[in-house]
Amino acid sequence: MTTIGFIGVGAMGRPMVERLLAAGHDVVVWGRTPEKLQPVVDAGARLAESPAALAAQADTVLGCLLDGPAIEEIYLGRLLEAARPGQLFADHGTYDPRIAEKVHAAFAEKGAHFVDAPVSGGPMGAEAGTLVCAAGGDAAAVELLRPIAAAYTGRIAHMGAAGRGLMLKLINNYHVSINFVAAAETAWLIERLGLDAQESMAILFGGFADSACLRMGLPKALAGEYEAGGMPLGGLVEVQRNIADLLESNGFASGLFPYARQVFANAAVTEADQHPSALVHWLPGVQE
Repeated sequence: MTTIGFIGVGAMGRPMVERLLAAGHDVVVWGRTPEKLQPVVDAGARLAESPAALAAQADTVLGCLLDGPAIEEIYLGRLLEAARPGQLFADHGTYDPRIAEKVHAAFAEKGAHFVDAPVSGGPMGAEAGTLVCAAGGDAAAVELLRPIAAAYTGRIAHMGAAGRGLMLKLINNYHVSINFVAAAETAWLIERLGLDAQESMAILFGGFADSACLRMGLPKALAGEYEAGGMPLGGLVEVQRNIADLLESNGFASGLFPYARQVFANAAVTEADQHPSALVHWLPGVQE
């Protein structure tokens, strides 16, 4: 039985841990607030008293941390000291690719592997085991990750060296940001024009306009439902800083992204914890 350590048992991490347990893995977890880990402990996970203790028990250490500062604090500040030669570390969060390069180099000095392995598909994809994962790092390390992450992913693509998985994930979230704003604008137009909501969605979902973001954002916006469901719009605001850095560092002046980013920023002032469907309140000229 493989022992997997997991740090970052949040909206995404919890169903990932549950699927690892269902696949027969021994799972050890750690978090700053132990009571938040109780659901996965009840499901069979064991609780470690520190990140270093978790790494000492685990064959592989996985994470799904919030952002770059958390990655540096946990991996460089608390896991690196416990890393063993040949041990695999991989994080499924989204952050600055340059941080992944830094962490990869630090773990390589100890003979350990670090893979940036951001996932997309949301909590529902984690629950269904259909997440997609773009991985950056050594090819051998990615191959070590594949059979483990198969518990909650439907596809893993090795994009190349450290940081390159995150580059593709930022491109993914570039699209997500723009498309959620488009979904909010679509909802506003349907309501303004007095079009039948159900018939409108049936047509839009059946043609070239269809997308995952439209299917998630449009029905909730039309129904006035803004509960995040594990996808708060404020989480994308943080990632959008990294997207902007990626675009700027590559000399690309997007005509779409700055507008979408501003809509998110406006909404996040008071509705950061809401679903992106709440963007409908913050479109230029139609704020409520």
